[in-house]
Amino acid sequence: MIQPNPEIIQQTMQGVIEKFLKPKFISLGMNASGKWLASLEARVNGSRGEIWGMDYTYYLVNGRSPGKRPPITPLVAWVGHKFGLSGQQAVSAAFAVANKIEKEGTNYYPSGTDLLEVLQSPEVTQYVYNEIKNDMAGQVRSEILRITRQTLITA
Repeated sequence: MIQPNPEIIQQTMQGVIEKFLKPKFISLGMNASGKWLASLEARVNGSRGEIWGMDYTYYLVNGRSPGKRPPITPLVAWVGHKFGLSGQQAVSAAFAVANKIEKEGTNYYPSGTDLLEVLQSPEVTQYVYNEIKNDMAGQVRSEILRITRQTLITA
């Protein structure tokens, strides 16, 4: 049985990251440090392609509800990149942001964002279909040639 080539699956998922997911993230104005963009990784699990990223992706997609203060350390880095702050200014701003999130939640809560919805778009579906189809068609051609040669040799 012909199966999709794992390398093609990984290349296809990397294409989805580069052509669809990263541009969507940037268009939403979410980029601060570039760390989330750099973390995106295409993986293959059996014959299934997967996209992995930072654990805070959940909050980028769904927002964060009020009631619990987020950790300060990642916010220090975030305000540093987002607002160009460093040292005590970055720490103070990070505490202010954390307190505001604790009190009000994030802008993306409760409606969330459509960051990951792009992965279910017809364009992504068609892209993945075309990439895998092209690989499978090449495999089928090779198999037909192999069988034809084998048949001619034994005939």
